[in-house]
Amino acid sequence: MRDYINRLSRGSSIIKVPKLSCSEEQITMDIMCNTVATGSFICDATDKVYGMVYADNERVKILSEQFGGTHIITEYQVDASGLEENDEIEGTFTVVCNAGEKKIPFVFRCMKENQDDIRNHVKTEAVVLHIDNEENTIIHKDEAEQFECVLIKSGTEETEIDIYADADFIELEKDSLSADDFAGDRAVIKYIVNPQKMHAGNNYGYIHIVSYMQHLKINVSVICKKADESEDFEVRTEEKLARYKLTKLYLDFRMKKIKKEKWIAESMQTVDRIRGIKGTDVFYDIVQIQLLIASGREETATQIYNNIKKDIVGRIGENVELYCYFLYVSTLIVREEEYTAQVLSQVKKFFENGYDTYRILWILFYLSTDSDNKSIRLVRIKDVINSGCISPVMYIEAMNIINAQPVLLRVLNQFEMQVINYGCRNDIISEKLAMQIADVVANEKNININTLIILKKIYDKYEKDEILTVLVTQMVRMGMTGENCFEIYEKGVLRGLKITRLYEFYIASMPKETDRQLPKIVLMYFAYDNTLTDADKAFLYANVVTGRDSYYKNIYEGYERNIEIYVYEQLKAGNISDNLVVLYKALLKTQLVCDDTGTFVSKMPYMYRMQCFSDVVRYVHVRYPQFTEETVYELSGETAYICMYGSDCEITFECIDGQIRKDTIDYDIEKVFDIQQYAEVFEAAGDYGKNNSRIIMSRICEMRKNSQNTQETLKLYKTIKKEQGISEQYKQQVNAWMIDYYYHYYEEDDFWHEYNYVDTDNLTKKDAGKLIEILIDSSMYSQAYEIAGIYGCCMAKAAKLLKMTDYILTNVSDGHSQIIDEITQYIFRHNIYNEPVLSYMCEYYNGTNDEMYAVWKSAVNYNVNVLHMSERILAQMMYTGVHTGRFTEVFADYYSKIPDMLIVKAYLSYNSQFYLLRQKKANDIVFRVIEECMGDGYGLPECCYVAWLKNLSRNPVALREDTSEKELAQSVLNELCEHDRIYGFFKKFKGILDLPYNMQGLTIVEYIADPDDKVSLTYSINGADRLVQVMKSNEWGIFTCRFNLFYGDSLEYTFIVNDSNEQASTEPVVCEYKDIPSENTDGRIDMLNDCLASRQQHDLTTLRKLMYSYCVEEYVTREMFTIVK
Repeated sequence: MRDYINRLSRGSSIIKVPKLSCSEEQITMDIMCNTVATGSFICDATDKVYGMVYADNERVKILSEQFGGTHIITEYQVDASGLEENDEIEGTFTVVCNAGEKKIPFVFRCMKENQDDIRNHVKTEAVVLHIDNEENTIIHKDEAEQFECVLIKSGTEETEIDIYADADFIELEKDSLSADDFAGDRAVIKYIVNPQKMHAGNNYGYIHIVSYMQHLKINVSVICKKADESEDFEVRTEEKLARYKLTKLYLDFRMKKIKKEKWIAESMQTVDRIRGIKGTDVFYDIVQIQLLIASGREETATQIYNNIKKDIVGRIGENVELYCYFLYVSTLIVREEEYTAQVLSQVKKFFENGYDTYRILWILFYLSTDSDNKSIRLVRIKDVINSGCISPVMYIEAMNIINAQPVLLRVLNQFEMQVINYGCRNDIISEKLAMQIADVVANEKNININTLIILKKIYDKYEKDEILTVLVTQMVRMGMTGENCFEIYEKGVLRGLKITRLYEFYIASMPKETDRQLPKIVLMYFAYDNTLTDADKAFLYANVVTGRDSYYKNIYEGYERNIEIYVYEQLKAGNISDNLVVLYKALLKTQLVCDDTGTFVSKMPYMYRMQCFSDVVRYVHVRYPQFTEETVYELSGETAYICMYGSDCEITFECIDGQIRKDTIDYDIEKVFDIQQYAEVFEAAGDYGKNNSRIIMSRICEMRKNSQNTQETLKLYKTIKKEQGISEQYKQQVNAWMIDYYYHYYEEDDFWHEYNYVDTDNLTKKDAGKLIEILIDSSMYSQAYEIAGIYGCCMAKAAKLLKMTDYILTNVSDGHSQIIDEITQYIFRHNIYNEPVLSYMCEYYNGTNDEMYAVWKSAVNYNVNVLHMSERILAQMMYTGVHTGRFTEVFADYYSKIPDMLIVKAYLSYNSQFYLLRQKKANDIVFRVIEECMGDGYGLPECCYVAWLKNLSRNPVALREDTSEKELAQSVLNELCEHDRIYGFFKKFKGILDLPYNMQGLTIVEYIADPDDKVSLTYSINGADRLVQVMKSNEWGIFTCRFNLFYGDSLEYTFIVNDSNEQASTEPVVCEYKDIPSENTDGRIDMLNDCLASRQQHDLTTLRKLMYSYCVEEYVTREMFTIVK
């Protein structure tokens, strides 16, 4: 701007003014409360512009006030701190530049924060999976093929999905899925069916899909047809079924589940059916022989025997088991001891020479004569079973042996356990054997759960106290508890068994229902000898307390002292459970509140019982926005006791997969203690919670809810700010509450001492405003000034800020300060000011033209020195193209003092050009100052002289009455003409002033344009050929072209302006010369024009006279003067 004033004072042209356009005529925007938003607008100019951007609202800050160029992007910040919903920030952006002033109104509307968008955890829906096809039946051939199914999910929660197959022939492409594997809501599960791992016929398997909440199955059924087995597959299946039926019928017969006749009949039907399907088979012939002999049809049996005998004997080596079976059946036909002994000897050889199968062993059992040696038989069966035999035929043989001779059961190893399990499953264990089993178990030191299951089964069958005693003793020894054990322990108690620690395990396994009435013997036992765990003791005591007024009325006195001691110890340890809650509610009183228990009791008003309806939750997390760390509570079963100190806490759940979930878990929550009921106790424990930051936080919330603003409230504020683990956001909130307390409720006059408790970092605008006012009221001006420098002053009252500003300007600062700039602008906009404020602003303030004028006007009214302010206003108004009465008013006052002539010259040049180039009326002070400057000998730009002369040309006759002004005008005219600055209005001085010779008889054509333009004139005189002449510029905007026209001549012309290489032409102008010289002619040109006019008017007498005069003057000139070459 200074450069512009310098150039203007030298007469630089103002005609070329860029045009400025803005992207928005009005700016509106919605912003969130308590946030700082950013925005921008764009201005484009036709030429380079330079200037500043101002905003007249303290909440709107221009990020870069200065700019330069043709494409200007102005960025700004809007501070909505401390504002509420629907509040508006209104004002105007003002662009001040050499293209003028551009005003852009703005309105920023505050919107409420969207809480769903700022939560720490995004709310998600639980993922629910389902399959498009849960059944996949495939008819497969020999080659491997790939298949697929589609998994569909709903919900947005992140989850891991495991996939596995339980059949070898199903080969999965992936063993897990994540969110990346889903295209939208669908994921493809691909798998290969491998025929190398299948058998002929139906192959079954499942693909398992497991998430943390679901377990889905895809059934894969494959029908595999192998070429070499497809024809006899059904036959083999039927044969397997037939052998199974024959074995099952035989076992049922041996276990006396069916009679002999039914066994024979149904077995014969099975043999006939398989023969019809398969045809002839020697094995079934032998089976038929045995069945016929058993039914007494020996002749038919003998006939079949004779028919197959040769065939069997001829292929002994092919199937030894079949041959031995044949030999056994033959002994049923040939009933001779010698023959039977031979057969036994032959079968034994087979068994002892590598064919020691269970089938041959079974045959030996029924061929042997030492049937009474049960011990040997049992040993042989044990050997076969330990070798891998799982045939129920061997199990039934072993069961028959030990049922007959229970003493043979001496240990419970794997074999014995397998046999006894088989006996239990089939309900064939005798009472003697059951007692023997109990005796063996009683002597065992290391047993497993399977042994106890057997004892439980045989006890359920025979209900013998001896068995129950062993069972309970071993369960106690193994430390088994739980509701599934309670039935057994209860029977032991009710049967009066004398077993060490039986009652303890009885209580530990009992369903925890405190209204259950316990046996008297149990209560008497624990009244004198109580070694229960704390949890079981809590249940027992809760049970006793529950019935103390009814069924336990007579025994409660014996428990009362122990219960009170126990409750005290649990309070001291800080324990809580369902049973302890029963005890606390029943026995909690002020006498129990002491140093040991007070801390825990102080938490009780905030305790809640939570029950989660999910078996995947492991921990409950409780997070408060006021604290940096969350509190984690472990679930006991489905229950957890948590403390909630405020309604704004967030509850999340940690599941077994390690994921944290929130809205996908169902739960119930209820308050544990009625605060009103235990008000006296909780009041007594109140002081013990003074070091618990969460309790302090809760008390603060309660006090604020009830509008309790006392010294105690302030004390809590100070205390919690010093606590560890407090979030920065909450510290700032408490700090804000403290400031509000000091602002509204603090009545002491020692805030200088309290100021140390106030945190001045990260204040909101609203809190900063309150703090500034508090500090000002406490005469702490320097501290208030410091806060204002950091946070601004837009939220403080202007009247109080004036008090601080006056102190700073008077006692502290004597120079320029940006902070004082902002404060003085703010209070002035609220019409609050005094002399020091105005003096400072007059020295340093810059703003829009209107704002600067307002400051100037107020300062003038206060008789404040406005010299520097006047200079800045005048310079900016000229820079922005202002031409108003305010402009003149400021200059008139400025000029009346001790002005800077640079400003004066620029002002005169500016107004002169407005007058000459834009035909704007100039105030008389302009011409008066120009005349004074000329009188004082100050050099002025040419435009000032031209404007002054042009103003005189409006009434040139007045010069005749003012000799001095006439002389000054003559000298200016002569000077301009001497420098070849000739303008058309000079003719108006003809007859008043002496017109210089070089403008005699000239017709001046003028055009106003940018001095840098090239202006040409195309013209034609009296219809002659058109000519082109470049017009002459005076370097500040007026182009001239001179013609010597005579009376009656006609001049037609057109202007051509070359602007930015684009030719622009004007409409043609026609000018006819009709001027008749006045009485006083100024040379021969006037004389010629007079002659021409007289000729046209046919005034011959005058024409002769004029021609004579012209000839005389021509002769005298020629004779008296010689032209010097």
